[in-house]
Order: sequence, then structure tokens, then C-alpha cells
Amino acid sequence: MTAPSILIVEDDKLLRASLAVEFQDKGYLTFEAYSLDTIPSDHIDYAIVDMRLKGVSGLEVVRHLRETSPNCRIVILTGYGSISTAVEAIKLGAVNYLTKPADIDKIENALKGITSENSEKEGPATLSQQEHEYIEYMLLENGGNISKTAQALGLHRQSLQRKLRKRPS
Repeated sequence: MTAPSILIVEDDKLLRASLAVEFQDKGYLTFEAYSLDTIPSDHIDYAIVDMRLKGVSGLEVVRHLRETSPNCRIVILTGYGSISTAVEAIKLGAVNYLTKPADIDKIENALKGITSENSEKEGPATLSQQEHEYIEYMLLENGGNISKTAQALGLHRQSLQRKLRKRPS
């Protein structure tokens, strides 16, 4: 029996390499990519995709993988989680959406569709997280255009950019 293949699409070289080593230790055949154009053409069983890559959204990678490996089970792994991008990722075919940091077992369980009993015990989102999620939603609605999003939110463009640089606590 051949080892299952896993693609790790992450622009952070250290995190990508660390995940690759951990999945190799678990018996997976790993492939690494840092952008859409570095994704191998091989058949992929599983994929971990960062939401924010240099030059492309993780959602574009999900679309690409759906076309090239339709049976691939994809998990989005992001440091900037939002409801709108989670919904969009699931609509495009991702099987789960996790926020960083996530340990290797949680990621593997998400890839395999195993749910955790602790996921509902994490508590409600803070006001700061909800604000960030709404801003992400509005950005998605405005095609990523900062000026249009700022106008829709009634903010100055620079104020919106400052909010985007801050990560919710």
C-alpha cells in the first residue's frame, strides 16, 4: 500500500518545512509549495493551504486543487481566520478551516474529518475578533479593494489599513 500524499502550501518556509517533517514522520509522502505556481502536478490526497500567500489567496489554491485533484481533502490553515473566508473556503471544497496555531494531530484529524469534542469549548469570539471577521467579510465583498471597503465601513483608508495590521487578540 502506498503512503498517502499531502501537499503543504505555506509561504512561511520554517512552518512549511516543520509540517512536512511531522507528516513524513506520520508516514505521508509530502510535497511543499509556497505559491500557486509551485504546486506539483502529482495526484494529491490531502492538502494544507495557508489562506494568505504572497501574491495569491489560499482560496485560489483551493479552486486549483479542486480542478487538478478533485478527491483531495483540503484544510485551510490561517492566522487570520474569519467567518466569511471560512464559508467561502468550504463552498469551494475545503473540508475544514483551522486557525493557527494548530497542532499536528488537530490538522490531521481535520484532514480526515475527525471532529474534536473540545472545539465547542473554545468559547465565543471576542469583540476584536468579530470586528476583524466583519472587516474580512467586507474586504471579500469588495474584491479585496481597501478603498471601497473603507468607504463601505465609513472609515478612512489608512484607519482600515491600521486595523488590518492588528491581529485580533
